[in-house]
Amino acid sequence: MSAQPQRVLVIEDNQGDVDLVRSRLLESNSELEVSYADRLSTGLAALTRERPAAVLLDLYLPDSCGAETFQNVLNQAPGVAVVVLSGRDDEELAVNAVQHGVQDYLVKGTFDSKQLGRILKCAIERQALMTALNMNWKEQSQLKEHFLSHVSDELRTPLNSIRQFVAMVLDDLEVPVTAAQRGHLDTALRSVNQLRLMFDDL
Repeated sequence: MSAQPQRVLVIEDNQGDVDLVRSRLLESNSELEVSYADRLSTGLAALTRERPAAVLLDLYLPDSCGAETFQNVLNQAPGVAVVVLSGRDDEELAVNAVQHGVQDYLVKGTFDSKQLGRILKCAIERQALMTALNMNWKEQSQLKEHFLSHVSDELRTPLNSIRQFVAMVLDDLEVPVTAAQRGHLDTALRSVNQLRLMFDDL
């Protein structure tokens, strides 16, 4: 049974560019299906209905322009590979886009069918890897938090008992003790209090 083709959402207001992307992906035999939206608003609505494998995004649309465009898409569809398709060769904007989570930045007219198919496939794979790593990091953080909470609770009880008993001994001494003995008890009490503060920090 063959795998279901992955879908690419092209958010682009120029129908000619949409048709060119579709034809080049067909030429590349990438098995990527293309749907499109001609506004950012319709693109965001499409992302709400069904998540594609990737978004090919023009930054200058009738209802949005520049960095605001990719930021809205990234916020709407975290975990989806976003590749910018722009008519402007703007290095500063390209770097800014990648720094904020965009997988790649393409300038219209600078790539062929094979390159476009490869760029989109690599973007999808990179995004999937990043999503998996992020999930793994979150799981590890949760396990660490659970472990520290468990250890803290397990050790806090005996420490509280030690503290109470040492305090009782110091308060209710019926026999004289030497200064050295009292010093040892005071040291034990301070140590227990320091350990309790450490567990509070954990």
